[in-house]
Amino acid sequence: MIEIVIYPMKNTPDGGATLCEPPEDPDSYDVVVHNDDGTALAETEDLPTYDEAIAAVDRFLLQFPRAEVNYGDF
Repeated sequence: MIEIVIYPMKNTPDGGATLCEPPEDPDSYDVVVHNDDGTALAETEDLPTYDEAIAAVDRFLLQFPRAEVNYGDF
C-alpha cells in the first residue's frame, strides 16, 4: 500500500523542524508519499499553507492514484 501523508511542522530554534502537535499552529507542511516499508517515494517540504499541502496531495494522487491519504489530522 502507498500512503500520502500531510505532516504539520513547527520550526525549531536550531533551524530545523519537528512535527507540530495541537494546540500549536504549524509553521509549514510537508507532504510525503510512503510505500509499505516506510521508504519515501516522493515528497515536498515547507509548504506555507494547508491549501498548498492539499494541492500537493492532489498532484501526488495523479502519480499514485491508488494511494491512501492521511490529511494530517492526527
